[in-house]
Amino acid sequence: MKNTPTQNTRGFFNLGRHWPFVIALMLLAHASIMIGTIIHVGAKRDTYVDPAYYAKSVDWDTQRAMKEAADNAGWTVRISSEFVEQSPDQRRVQIELRDADGQPIEDALVELICYHPAQISNRFDEVVLHDQNGVYAKGLPIARPGIWYAELTIQRRGVRALVTKDLDVFSVPLDSMPREN
Repeated sequence: MKNTPTQNTRGFFNLGRHWPFVIALMLLAHASIMIGTIIHVGAKRDTYVDPAYYAKSVDWDTQRAMKEAADNAGWTVRISSEFVEQSPDQRRVQIELRDADGQPIEDALVELICYHPAQISNRFDEVVLHDQNGVYAKGLPIARPGIWYAELTIQRRGVRALVTKDLDVFSVPLDSMPREN
């Protein structure tokens, strides 16, 4: 007699009549993960919703034109922060503006919105005034070191530009950091 397999092989998974339970278990696992994620995000103490989000999305074309305006005008924008009298919770934010010829821009209106990505609800929305030689400066109570998101709205002679930059906030004053040779 030949040895013939009498068992019915159905592939890798031999589930038989139990496959609906496997699908239900997979759906239950997926729903549990989604609900857990929603609870985790909702329980975070620092969630922020931009109240102007919808208006910005509707006015997207204007926002895009504003983001290109500084480049089209040839402006260069630099932003930095420094300690105020060695105080760990005060920083002087400086914005340097130059035109296409490298000359300082001294007659602009500069508005600054900045926040740390890990602490979005702690936002600063400030008008920054001209200090000297194309540098606009403002003291802010920034205690958290790291990379801050800075959004600058700059208006000058009919040009309205939107510039986004990263603002480095150091944990120690730069002059106290060891120098590399």
